[in-house]
Amino acid sequence: MDGDSGRVRYYWVAAGVLGVLVFLYFARRVVTPFFIAFALAYLLDPIVDRLEKLKVSRTLAVLLLMVSFFALLLLGAGILAPMFQVQARQLAENLPDYIGVLRGALQPFLENVAGLQSAHFQEIVDLGLRKFGELPLQIVSKAASFLWGSISNLFAAVIMAFNIFIIPVATFYFLRDFDRIGEKIANLVPPRFREKTRDLVVEIDGVLSKFVRGQLMAASFMALLYSLGLYLCGTPMSFFIGAVAGFANMVPYLGLVFGFAPAAALTFLQYRHFLPVAEVAAVFAAVQALEGMVITPRVVGDRIGLHPVVIMMAVLVGAELFGVLGALLAVPATAVLNVLARRGLDRYKKSALYT
Repeated sequence: MDGDSGRVRYYWVAAGVLGVLVFLYFARRVVTPFFIAFALAYLLDPIVDRLEKLKVSRTLAVLLLMVSFFALLLLGAGILAPMFQVQARQLAENLPDYIGVLRGALQPFLENVAGLQSAHFQEIVDLGLRKFGELPLQIVSKAASFLWGSISNLFAAVIMAFNIFIIPVATFYFLRDFDRIGEKIANLVPPRFREKTRDLVVEIDGVLSKFVRGQLMAASFMALLYSLGLYLCGTPMSFFIGAVAGFANMVPYLGLVFGFAPAAALTFLQYRHFLPVAEVAAVFAAVQALEGMVITPRVVGDRIGLHPVVIMMAVLVGAELFGVLGALLAVPATAVLNVLARRGLDRYKKSALYT
């Protein structure tokens, strides 16, 4: 009878967890800013704990840390935005030259392969290049129309403003009460399970803290290396592409996609030769090698014991269910599930079912 009641209890727990996950999925637009705020609080909590050890009150420590954190963000944006603006202006000024390069590259190919006559070819190329030249304006127009259509909806505008406002506010309260929240959650666990639960939480926290904080540092190093390398190669938009490639690398395999392709294309159009493209490829290969052999082992430590196929599958599933945020959180979430699965497997091997 006790076994039956135990199984019923576990079924109810499983049903409750499933219900919470379903609720989070359907309420993801509202929950996302709170989730981001909690993630920021989790990342910043160790710094607040260290300030507390220096006899600084927790509220004051949180205020000082948050002011410093957002001031650094604004300072970084103020420094980087003019650089990006200059590079974007240079790209716009060089666009006619790039179109000329495309015309020169396409004309011999189409004349030889497709057998097009020069007069007809020129008409086709001119039409195609006009369309290509209009493409940025069309993209901007479509994006502006979409954005205006979204913001014109009053509810969407309120939600957007709420999200922008709520993240720093929620981060402050989560960070100030982080230890208290942990204690209240721990008190909900039955006393006979608290020690095992505490050990489980400590193990999960160890995996997450090493991975997430390490990945942020590794991404910063990689963004710096990519930017410097592309700048030395003379790649247009080098700092922007380098920053995107570095931080996109937090989602496995995404940094190469968003970094190498535009860098190689813009470099070829700028210099009209494959040697600079080879230099760009060498930069990406060198940074990836440093990431695998030096940055990740030293900064992140040993990876979280997931097979590369599992990582790819987790990223794809996370992106499909929750978009970019899901892809970003897929690997740490899978790492947590891996800890739970490992614990469950150990318990299964000690049970009567296995022996």
